[in-house]
Amino acid sequence: MTARMPKIARPRRRLTLAVALLLPTLLAACSGSSGSSPGATGTRTLTVLFSNNYVFNSDQLANQWWNGIARQWARLYPHVKLDLLGTGGTDIDLMNKAAILFRSPSTTPDVIQLPTTYVGEFSSSNYLLPLNKFVSGPNPPSFWTGMPKGVQAMSTIGGQVYAVNAGNNDSGILYNKIMLRKAGIPLPWHPTNWQDILKVAAAVKKANPGVYPLWLAAGVAAGPTNVLQGIGNLIDGSVTPVMFDTKTNKWVVDSPGLRAALQFYRSMFKEGLGSPTSQLFRTDAVGQPPLLMKQGKLAIAIGSNWYPTVWVDPKSAAPWAAAKDDVGVAPVPTQNGQAPGGASTIGGWAFAIARSSPNAAMAWNFIKLAEQPQNQLNTALWSGFVPPDLSVGQEAPFVNYAPPFQAAFNDYSKYGVPLPNNGNFTVYARALNTVTGDFAQNPNMSVSQALTIMANLITQQLGAGSVETLK
Repeated sequence: MTARMPKIARPRRRLTLAVALLLPTLLAACSGSSGSSPGATGTRTLTVLFSNNYVFNSDQLANQWWNGIARQWARLYPHVKLDLLGTGGTDIDLMNKAAILFRSPSTTPDVIQLPTTYVGEFSSSNYLLPLNKFVSGPNPPSFWTGMPKGVQAMSTIGGQVYAVNAGNNDSGILYNKIMLRKAGIPLPWHPTNWQDILKVAAAVKKANPGVYPLWLAAGVAAGPTNVLQGIGNLIDGSVTPVMFDTKTNKWVVDSPGLRAALQFYRSMFKEGLGSPTSQLFRTDAVGQPPLLMKQGKLAIAIGSNWYPTVWVDPKSAAPWAAAKDDVGVAPVPTQNGQAPGGASTIGGWAFAIARSSPNAAMAWNFIKLAEQPQNQLNTALWSGFVPPDLSVGQEAPFVNYAPPFQAAFNDYSKYGVPLPNNGNFTVYARALNTVTGDFAQNPNMSVSQALTIMANLITQQLGAGSVETLK
């Protein structure tokens, strides 16, 4: 639920053993090594590595989407076996498995589904095939031209396109109207700066004992997704909205904006307004806020557009029909209310082709299939994504799904800032997440101490010349 996360992250639910059993049944004889030459039956194999329990909102929906793709593929390419390599766990587990498989061409899949936050790392390792020849030219595919430039840029590095987006997550504030009303907060609530958030969270805590006042992702459990759905929204809304300085190719480890973002974390935890580490540090932490809000345990969340799709879907892990009436939504404000008034990171999941694949043309056919309008729409509705193709996002089934939230998050996407796509972003993200987790455990730590820890973590891996301070 990175990319829900994919589902960054996010996000999202577990796919039971049923997928491992049903997909091979549906795709009988779909095993074999990638790129195998035609045999007696005149067939070859295309392998696809994907997350089978993290992207979609429920086991059933994940099973339904991938089986649907398998059926479509069998009709279109009957002489090419599709070997679907689903892997469980989080996005981190998926990428760890991918890193192992990519070490050898004999085990490397032809196509990989991955969070956009990892495209830079895998492309810098020379694992991914540039896709420019497929998306450019006189007749580029409509799904590509329908994507905003910012969405295309998520997986474009140094002018090379390394992945095609399949769905996006942006962020906003979701809040329990009943709890805020009990705290005397006028509704609808539209915080205009960061202090408004802390002030209302404090009032909610006082009026609703035992409730977690505010969810803001902290710690390293969810990897880069915690930046996407957590501190990244504060940095992008700060007076210094820079993580990676493209002019100097250096990572920012000290700036007025970064200090303000970390001070927000310090204040939140020092005042007892944050969620507990027992929730924040869970391996499945990304998926907890929708469930906690449904259970009446969480009042406010700086969270993702996919939360409401979990509530509206009766097949999901946390269906909550009353959410449309009981939950309000607002954009994440900028630090002091400065223009443009709202802030959001934006990230998602994408498909890429292995550089070593002998079946690049056929692998591109798989991506074209996955990006068909109906498949994009189903991905968006069943995973809580905003479709990458604007024309799909304007279709009635999407616009009218999970009202009023879909329209709101579509609007907030105008604030969207992609996370850095530099190959070393995972190093920076881990350092950021480490210090947010440190504040959750020790809010008496100073911001300056946190910045020192962060800088040390980055320079230990990337060298002293990789970081800078912005005034």
